Amino acid sequence: MLRRLSSAVAGGLHRSVSTAASRPPWALIQLTSVDESGWAAPRVSFPADEPPSVTNLTVPAHFVHPRRLPDPETSKGGYVSGQVAATSSDGFLLLRFCEARLDAPALGDHAHSFSSLTRNLSWSGTEMNPEVVRFVCNPLSGELYRLPDLDGTKRTSTYRHLGLLTQSEGGHGPPDRYAVAEMFTAGSREKEGFIMRRFLSETGKWEKVVGLPSPLPARRRMDIDNAVVAFGDRLWWIDESWGAISVDPLSDRPELRFVELPRGSVLPDLESVVLVRTLGSYRRMGVSEGKMRYVEVSKEEPYVISSFSLDEGGSSWTLDHEVAFTPIWEDEHRRLVPLEEMPGIGAIDPLNANVVYLICGDQLLGVDMVNLKIAGRSRLDVALPEFPLLPCVLPTWLESSQIPYAGWSKKTTVEKETAKRGTFHVEVELMK
Repeated sequence: MLRRLSSAVAGGLHRSVSTAASRPPWALIQLTSVDESGWAAPRVSFPADEPPSVTNLTVPAHFVHPRRLPDPETSKGGYVSGQVAATSSDGFLLLRFCEARLDAPALGDHAHSFSSLTRNLSWSGTEMNPEVVRFVCNPLSGELYRLPDLDGTKRTSTYRHLGLLTQSEGGHGPPDRYAVAEMFTAGSREKEGFIMRRFLSETGKWEKVVGLPSPLPARRRMDIDNAVVAFGDRLWWIDESWGAISVDPLSDRPELRFVELPRGSVLPDLESVVLVRTLGSYRRMGVSEGKMRYVEVSKEEPYVISSFSLDEGGSSWTLDHEVAFTPIWEDEHRRLVPLEEMPGIGAIDPLNANVVYLICGDQLLGVDMVNLKIAGRSRLDVALPEFPLLPCVLPTWLESSQIPYAGWSKKTTVEKETAKRGTFHVEVELMK
């Protein structure tokens, strides 16, 4: 039940088996798996489901690691874990795969648990430094473009907050170029600037942009833990304790901007990394209906959902919804199930600013904040903060569009499709 308090989102081109009429306009993505079955699938699998159902992405293993992994039943083993690291505003994805290999002679009779162990190690990146490969992906065409290694090495697990920004010359339709970028602080706490590492599709190379003046108040750093958001020709890195910093990574003269959270949501500087990371469970920024939104859930009963929208100038927030949340729903045995713990925020609906998706235990609930009802629900396979839900819009032209790359143009796209060279281009990139 909801109770209103007040009301004031270059690789080969392959064809998908789905059609625009049968697939939803957007999807929720949580997991990316690697198909180790040995069958050489020709494309990425993306069976888009209507939210709140979650769609998981599957990538054939030969795209990610051409060589065979060690046998997990022996003392040497390996595991490849995948993640959708970011989404663009038009459906392109940034994929990240970690390949971990290590000796495990001490496992002994526990060799059966090796895959689970290496999965956790490869995700954390703290006890080992796994090899990392990254791709830009068109989930509907199945196209993958592998990004070059950063600084000539795959040992780049420290680059954890990369965002993906696409841009079309006409402002709408398939993108003509894109950038993948991450921001780093540089200098002392009293006087610091930023360094940006970015990959530009037009050059096909990584580069470093230094000396970006910081727009942040002195003596406070950004603590980033969630996925980077693409909005308004900029990428946004979000610190859920106090605000977001943004930049246009495609600009020749990138300029940083900062916006604080709504008044009353800004917290004191949190020294504990654990506290910072827990904020993302009940605070979230995202895009809906062409505006940047901020949603939070209070930590005490009655759990209050507050939803804000950022003005066009990017300087002030407006409270759009504020409702109390007391969910009771029927389980598979038609029994009424009350809320037993504080709900977390799963995602913001990118097409309907009145709907937010909350995580209650292993349930994902679509909450309509205007009509005060549960708009839909599904069961999550994994309900952990380490596996966030990312909205992915699926425009009608996405299935027939190609990922831009150096030397690419829309004219040559038609020529390459006609020559049927696309499928082989992905495999050549992977073997470099």
